[in-house]
Amino acid sequence: MKTVYRRLALFLAVLFALSLVSCGSEQTYADSVFTGMDTVITLRLAAEGMDNETLGKASADVQRIVADLENILSCHKETSELSALNREVYLHIEVDETLLTVLNTAFQMHALTGGAYDPTLGALTKLWNVSGGGPVPDEDAIAEALSHKGTDKLTSQGNSVTKNDPAMQIDLGGLGKGYALQQVLAHLASTDIPYGLVSMGGNIGVFGQKTNGTPFQIGIKDPHDTSTVVGYMYIPSGFVSVSGNYERYFREEGKLYHHILDPETGYPAETGLSSVAVYAQNGSAADALSTALYVMGLEEGMTFYESGQVQFEAVFITEDNRIIPTPGLLEDGMLEITAENYVLAAN
Repeated sequence: MKTVYRRLALFLAVLFALSLVSCGSEQTYADSVFTGMDTVITLRLAAEGMDNETLGKASADVQRIVADLENILSCHKETSELSALNREVYLHIEVDETLLTVLNTAFQMHALTGGAYDPTLGALTKLWNVSGGGPVPDEDAIAEALSHKGTDKLTSQGNSVTKNDPAMQIDLGGLGKGYALQQVLAHLASTDIPYGLVSMGGNIGVFGQKTNGTPFQIGIKDPHDTSTVVGYMYIPSGFVSVSGNYERYFREEGKLYHHILDPETGYPAETGLSSVAVYAQNGSAADALSTALYVMGLEEGMTFYESGQVQFEAVFITEDNRIIPTPGLLEDGMLEITAENYVLAAN
């Protein structure tokens, strides 16, 4: 008997009330909530000294930016630029400049992570249909879907791209929201609003500096009890992205199958991790890395961190209730663990 669990990343019903807490009672915010990029988006903008017209325009502008990007980057929207590319067979076609930029970034992250982040798993993602409740595909179907992955199956020249495999499908779900969040924060930073936070699914970004000079407090969900948090990151700027096996999954014959797929096996990644939270100054990188590090697992993920190829910090939470942060978070006093049922451990 199959039980389906579909958990939309509603950070705000719980997480905003619980996690995105100002560090001083004098801070006042204006919140607005809307949907876009297949998730719930919340703006928390500094309201002190701001008039309603300015705040309202900022919210409207953000909704327009998100809608425009969704029309380009979504693989779920049939009329998007990406969906058009996925439908094409062997054709050399002109693509939107934004789509080309994001594709190039995605392919760069694929190379940097040794393929742990893979934007060419669209066929495999559709096959698993985790958001729709499965079912578990058979091995032959998984092998067939895996045969169509590979960044070598798409080439670009100028503003044109060519698909070299008609069945290759791009899925930017592990980077698109991070890119969109980056564009939203860049716009908000150009307005008169002095500081604020934006949540977009499992991605949070902050901009500006609070009037009391304190960092932003970002809650890290407890992957085993998503109604609470295990602790907090304290960040002055940048982005936090979280990937976990609790976000989207289904159960079949008692086994949990989550949405973070291993590009090597074609099955949901099994690395002993429950979640990974990544802090970086680039939204696209934070988004892609949270997925890649989950796929890599703790040891390989820490080795990648130590290589210094990409500047980031991370918090690994294991299935056996250990919390392992990268050294920079502890050295800079950016992490506070509050959950008593977890052990703060070194790698």
